Amino acid sequence: MINLPRKVLAIVAHPDDMEFFAGGTVRKMAQEGTEVREIIVTNGERGSYELTSEELIERRREEARKAAAVLGVRSVTFLGYPDGMLSDQRFNEIRERMMAQMRKYRPDAVITWDPFASFETHPDHRITGMAATEAASFAGLPLYHPEQVAGRVGLPNITQSYYIAKQHVDANEVVDITGQIKDKIKALCCHRTQMEFLVAGALLALKAQRVRPSLYNKIDPKRYRSVVDAAVRRMNSQIGKRIGVKYAEEFRVARADETARLLGIGHR
Repeated sequence: MINLPRKVLAIVAHPDDMEFFAGGTVRKMAQEGTEVREIIVTNGERGSYELTSEELIERRREEARKAAAVLGVRSVTFLGYPDGMLSDQRFNEIRERMMAQMRKYRPDAVITWDPFASFETHPDHRITGMAATEAASFAGLPLYHPEQVAGRVGLPNITQSYYIAKQHVDANEVVDITGQIKDKIKALCCHRTQMEFLVAGALLALKAQRVRPSLYNKIDPKRYRSVVDAAVRRMNSQIGKRIGVKYAEEFRVARADETARLLGIGHR
């Protein structure tokens, strides 16, 4: 893993985003002494066929805290924006609130959605990733929102960004999570409402495509654990094969040293 960071801030759009795409890496970082904290931008209140949005908000926050505890995440902050509606919100406000959290916790790395990932259809993912990327670039500059800086001893110097994506085209870092796969699955299964929702949605899609019922008619969304376990292991084993390990996660890792490269400092 590239220069293991001391402090990491994971900034994601929805509860369970981090667990799906970086849960093993977050657990590994925490086990090796990194302080990891999480920001969840939206309430995630659209992901259910059964619950009301109000019920879902409270359930998903409780689930996110339980999952964070499994992974060793120190704290979870909820920004409280409507799920699926970030394109209707004020981008600079979201970025400003992220910067405030960065200046509070002073991470040296962030984990977030890749705003430049190909085929990303969810607006919350794109907007979260872009706002977090800009916030990480500007948080160390005192003339951006100087009211946040007053009285602070120092500003963050965020030197690495670990980008997650549903479909990576240019991933450049693969992390061995063989020792963390069980905790990743356990953390995901803490998100009961969303795991039930995802399995139910998958069954509806299969029915709509007229796939033979014998292939799925014994699957019960309420008993999602075996489905989630198998799906996660399959996904992460495919990535692991690239580096000869059993399970792995992948990222596009960007280093914030553009100025140093331009000046020829530390590079040959």
